Amino acid sequence: MPEQIEEAHQGTEPHSEERAAALLELREALQLFSVEADVFVDVFARAHGLGRSDLNAIMWTARSASAGEPITAGELAAKLGLGASAATSLIDRLENAGHVRRKRDPADRRRVTVTMEDTAMAMAVAFFQPLGVRMAAKVAERSTADLQTAAEVVRAMTAAVTDARTATRKQ
Repeated sequence: MPEQIEEAHQGTEPHSEERAAALLELREALQLFSVEADVFVDVFARAHGLGRSDLNAIMWTARSASAGEPITAGELAAKLGLGASAATSLIDRLENAGHVRRKRDPADRRRVTVTMEDTAMAMAVAFFQPLGVRMAAKVAERSTADLQTAAEVVRAMTAAVTDARTATRKQ
């Protein structure tokens, strides 16, 4: 296993102190971003009487809706790392608060999807849109190519976190 990590660490470039330092700097920047984003999201959650899992469920539901692929309760449970009963309680809570609703799939009545209510989407947009404006301002001087490369790197790092989470669950 350590050999795989070292190979992944080296990538296509030979190992160098400069590359190792750059990778460390990237990891530390992403860790700081993650913590700051968590605190920011917690402020939003508390302001609206939501727990962290509630807000994560709303995010996954909104993301699925924007992709045109409604999320099922089972898929939501898997993304949140919850069991079926915990996911059901969470969805019940969000549904009772008016943030989401369950909807039967017309093609397969056994399949139940979770959809966002417009009020929840409007609430999220009102809170997060100013963040998007601030982020755009912070990178205004960066080229489109820089932004595309950054997006690729962040997606790769996200995949690494997802892989680590999956491996941890299997232990």
